[in-house]
Amino acid sequence: MELTELNKPEPLAKMAYNALRGSILSNTLTSGTIYNEKNLAQQLGISRTPVREALLELSSQGLIEFLPRKGVVVNSFKPQDINEIFELRQIIETHTFKMVCTQSATIDFTEIDQCLADQRRIAMESADIAKFMEIDRAFHMAFARQTGNRRLIAIMDNIRDILHIMGSYALVVEGRMNQVVLEHENILKAVKAGDVDTALTLLSDHLSQSKAAVSHQAVPHSR
Repeated sequence: MELTELNKPEPLAKMAYNALRGSILSNTLTSGTIYNEKNLAQQLGISRTPVREALLELSSQGLIEFLPRKGVVVNSFKPQDINEIFELRQIIETHTFKMVCTQSATIDFTEIDQCLADQRRIAMESADIAKFMEIDRAFHMAFARQTGNRRLIAIMDNIRDILHIMGSYALVVEGRMNQVVLEHENILKAVKAGDVDTALTLLSDHLSQSKAAVSHQAVPHSR
């Protein structure tokens, strides 16, 4: 008789990372507030070592910053941060959307269509920013996966947490959520039609509008 191998529990550092990352993305841990490593460990009910490992990983991803002799702070974003992220996004997504657009006749848009429908529903019914940004991530990552480029997908996935926070800033702007839905609808329509020039123009406008909304709302934290 063969026994089924037991599922191994996740390492504490991974569990701490998931818990802290989730709290950052849900704005439970807020930008500009200084958090003490010891207190975070106590709240999670684990020792400081796995919490420190989790914080180091979050720091490497640009989500938090260590403040000497103070603790850690969830990053707010300076103009340089915003410029760098949106420049990188422009490069990656221009390539992504161009590739998908030129292959639109063979692409299955079911997942992307569903993401857009979900965003439209959230914008109309609840205006829940956290849920909207989760679907926004799924929408853009669905396009990235269509390229089949593993490294491009990994880079895009890596910056999506930062974009989640930035997007949460942007969606505070009145009417921005509905505008994002409209921009996504128009981009997708052009992509499905195989109209590369229109799709890329609309994408560029979408990124410019998003960047402007983020820049308007983001306030760097004080030390």
